[in-house]
Amino acid sequence: MCHEMEKIYREGMESGELKAKKETALSMAEEGMDVKKIARLGKVSEDDIQKWIDENMCVAK
Repeated sequence: MCHEMEKIYREGMESGELKAKKETALSMAEEGMDVKKIARLGKVSEDDIQKWIDENMCVAK
């Protein structure tokens, strides 16, 4: 049971970290920062950054 709880905790932490990276990346993009620079600073792929930006633009419309 303890291993299952550790797994759930770890997955939650990873999900939270990814959410924070996404929010930060979107803020940087809104400030006009280049996708390549955002990806490098956030240690996330350029494809993921662009996907997040595209998703955010669809929601904002």
